[in-house]
Amino acid sequence: MNSAENKVIELRAFTSWLGVDGICYTVVKPNAIVNLQDAQENSNSVKEISGDTIYPLLVNLIKIKSISKEARDHFSMQNRTPGVCAIAMLIRSPVSRVIGNFFIGMNRSAVPTKLFTVESEAILWLKRFVIPLKIR
Repeated sequence: MNSAENKVIELRAFTSWLGVDGICYTVVKPNAIVNLQDAQENSNSVKEISGDTIYPLLVNLIKIKSISKEARDHFSMQNRTPGVCAIAMLIRSPVSRVIGNFFIGMNRSAVPTKLFTVESEAILWLKRFVIPLKIR
């Protein structure tokens, strides 16, 4: 077992970890108002957990309150090297649906990105991308 599989990083707005299934998980904390600094810190924590391997990422947005435009732009990974190979966004609330649709429709992520309302379906989709790719 990789030591990163046991590492959980708690931030103000996010909790992130690497699952034994080869998927990196990020959960937005309840009622979080995500700003650019939160987004940058979360990206850094995912990189720390991942080391030199690129994993698919499941982002649980269910309980998010809001996210700034700057944070959305950062997460779209435009003009930067993606630290993940695919993103599944778990949504249920009207706010998370708006955020997810905006992210996919307006920001054209640098990696495959899809919205889900059922976590098991998101995980099944992400498992297609689990083959770890080394950063070159």
